[in-house]
Amino acid sequence: MTAVDDQRTEVLRPVGRVPRGPLALLWLLVPIPVLLAAAEAIRSPKMNFNDYWAILARVTENDGTLRPSGLLTLYNGHPLTLVGPVFWLDAEYFDAANQVLGLFSVVLVLVLFATLVTMLPARLAGGGRAAVAVGLSALLFSSSALEFFGMGMSGVHWLLGIVPAVLALRFAQRGNTAVAVLLGVVGCFGHGVAFPIWASLALIAWLRRDELWRFALPVAFGVLTLALWLLPSRQPGYPSSTLVGVDTVLGTALAMLGQVWAARSTDVAFAAGALTVAVFAFLLVRAAPGKGAPPARSTVDDAGWFALAFHVVLVAAMVGASRARLGTAEGLGPRYAMVALLGACALLVLLVLRGPRLARLHVVPLALTAAVLTFAVGSAQATAVRENYPRQPMLAVAMRVDARGVIDSVNWSTKVLPVLRSMKAYPFSDDFTLGCGRYELGSVVDMSRVEELPGPSGVSRTAGAVETGPVVGDSRIAGWAVLDGEAADCVLVVDGNSTVVGGGAVDVPRADVASNTRGTGRGGWNAVARPGVEDGVVLVGSEDQLYRVGLVIKAG
Repeated sequence: MTAVDDQRTEVLRPVGRVPRGPLALLWLLVPIPVLLAAAEAIRSPKMNFNDYWAILARVTENDGTLRPSGLLTLYNGHPLTLVGPVFWLDAEYFDAANQVLGLFSVVLVLVLFATLVTMLPARLAGGGRAAVAVGLSALLFSSSALEFFGMGMSGVHWLLGIVPAVLALRFAQRGNTAVAVLLGVVGCFGHGVAFPIWASLALIAWLRRDELWRFALPVAFGVLTLALWLLPSRQPGYPSSTLVGVDTVLGTALAMLGQVWAARSTDVAFAAGALTVAVFAFLLVRAAPGKGAPPARSTVDDAGWFALAFHVVLVAAMVGASRARLGTAEGLGPRYAMVALLGACALLVLLVLRGPRLARLHVVPLALTAAVLTFAVGSAQATAVRENYPRQPMLAVAMRVDARGVIDSVNWSTKVLPVLRSMKAYPFSDDFTLGCGRYELGSVVDMSRVEELPGPSGVSRTAGAVETGPVVGDSRIAGWAVLDGEAADCVLVVDGNSTVVGGGAVDVPRADVASNTRGTGRGGWNAVARPGVEDGVVLVGSEDQLYRVGLVIKAG
């Protein structure tokens, strides 16, 4: 190492002196975001979400066996080679449970976290290293990423591309190009988010001034990946509802990059995304070796982080080019959160390692502020994800009673129904229940023991209504009910013979009901009945008592 290298390395050494007690406390903070993410996965609905069913139908025969040919197809432009078997295994051995995929996403992000920590250079030590580890944990398991844990199918698919790609950067940073290329191939079979890995690996080779083959090999694989991606036939997409310009593409890309700082505000996301790109570019230009000059040791150590930042920017460009037709707000979609959070991780680490002296002198407050800020700002994204939860039990009933019109109305695949029946996966498993005690589909209710639930009158703490009448089969039935100010425990639909022919979800948020009844804000319910039902009756239950929702308001 030359004297210049020594000097540059010393200048770029972050300061993070922390006494032993606070240092131990910092390390104890690391697992807290992990536990919070695991808790979110556990409390999420058992019923899986839309893309899971479409993908499972593609990769599974009607008799429940895996269909190998389906693994070679694309879904929304993304490969199914890795995610297809994972979804099939979930249906075969874990009852098609969403929580299992959510917990698997937590494990994959743990691998991602461990990979990023091992990419930190040795010069970042002590309290600085611990604080950055806390920041990385809080970012990767941020509330912004709730879709990855609460809607496990989304997290697993994206992470099967992201995790191998980041592992590839880690090995390339250490000069192991062969393993990096192998992991890049794995990532490209996992999800399209890994496709830019080849450009990122080439950037590492350039920053490190590696041999030419270490640069050329990833470039060749990038060309091959593009060629293979173009081979499968695709259904034509829907035309854009608006005219798209370069500004739309740029805005969508920047919104995706800046979403973790924006609380779902596109204007803030644009600014944050543009600032992120500017910081990345500034630091990269400063670190780039001069023509014919060897790289500084710090540049070699940090090459993986520059490549991660570059990868995130390229993914944002892909999202902008492919999704701008949906409007710039599409960049705020929670499915892109993990990529944006990886960009925030790269931003944090590069500022700590190579940013202004103020950042390097105050590593601990900088990292902890980033951790707390992203968790708080991500609340808006998390709320948007949780709003999908209440409808899941109703859709489980729709599958069970073969209400295909309701299933189609939420763009779910009905092709998966024979697959689930043959595999006896949820909601066709033995543990399926309407949650109403002894009453299940096919049970007969003694209507003489059912009490009448009054309609709203003044400020009544016991009331309810059907708001989408008449109550018929294969349609979405919605309304509200409060029983002594509390939400109902369950909802049933019975036909003219008092036979249970449907059910659904309770505990649905309804702030308007709370203001009118001075009761719970979760007094809403959704239900569905089997096709062919006419003039059905909605019952709600509390403990062992059923109530008939007598007030039926016609839809519209």
